[in-house]
Amino acid sequence: MPDAPENFTFSRRDFLKLVGIGVAGAAAGCARPNTEKLIPYLVSHNDVLPGVPVWFATTCRECPAGCGLRVKTRESRAIKVEGNPLHPIGEGTLCARGQASLQGLYDPDRIKAPMQKVGGAWREVAWADAERLLAQKLAEAAAGRRGMLFISGNETGAFGRLVDEWSAAVGAERLVCEPFGHESLREANRQSFGLAQVPHYDLARAGYLLSLGADFLETWLSPVSHARAFRAMHGVGEGGLRPFVAAEPRLSLTAANADQWLALRPGSEGALALGLAHVIVKERLGAGPADAALAAALSP
Repeated sequence: MPDAPENFTFSRRDFLKLVGIGVAGAAAGCARPNTEKLIPYLVSHNDVLPGVPVWFATTCRECPAGCGLRVKTRESRAIKVEGNPLHPIGEGTLCARGQASLQGLYDPDRIKAPMQKVGGAWREVAWADAERLLAQKLAEAAAGRRGMLFISGNETGAFGRLVDEWSAAVGAERLVCEPFGHESLREANRQSFGLAQVPHYDLARAGYLLSLGADFLETWLSPVSHARAFRAMHGVGEGGLRPFVAAEPRLSLTAANADQWLALRPGSEGALALGLAHVIVKERLGAGPADAALAAALSP
């Protein structure tokens, strides 16, 4: 046994540490292991192999843009989303809201079953009981001729038609609720061009771009397609670096990428638009609308 160094000291605290480690190790070695029950994966889905990811193509519903998604799943659980390169809107890209859609899917506060308010408090009910209660309430509302609202998101296509037909069959009125709705833009196009539709702006071919509070790189319409078109319009390369001016109160992501940011007073975007219309009508730079007199007295 080698001699201990001259400066070696062994305190009472060190001794208790070693004793504690030894006792813990002995107790762990004698303890009964936790019981684990393994359930064999005997009956599985045809497209599911344990440990092998499966991709599905779908549509993002975080905003009305409807970008294409590719969802990576493991054992039927979504674990990653990416843009679909074959989709015409995103062409393989995805915005931050789309990337964060998994957070909403696995939100612990998300409602997992039908809920019924009893005595001022919500409690879970079975699906069969919820369906019977819904049918009962619909029949009572129809018999009493009370107004009914079907609140949904911006559902379009076949599912939108199904919701409209179902609402008409039960005598309900459909109410669309969207955090980022475009009803004002749709109504403006109806009054201006006779088409109550949301337009598609070809930013890539714009020679000069002016944004009046339209945060098209963050939330407005389709940020993914706008970002790709803006790169072609304002990026370095042949035909790029065309001027872009953003006029809005907040220094948003869109304004931060502008050549010039005009920090407007909140709510004055409409006044600036009328001032521009004043110049267009006065100098005959374009065909004047029927209500051009609105801008006659408001110069820039």
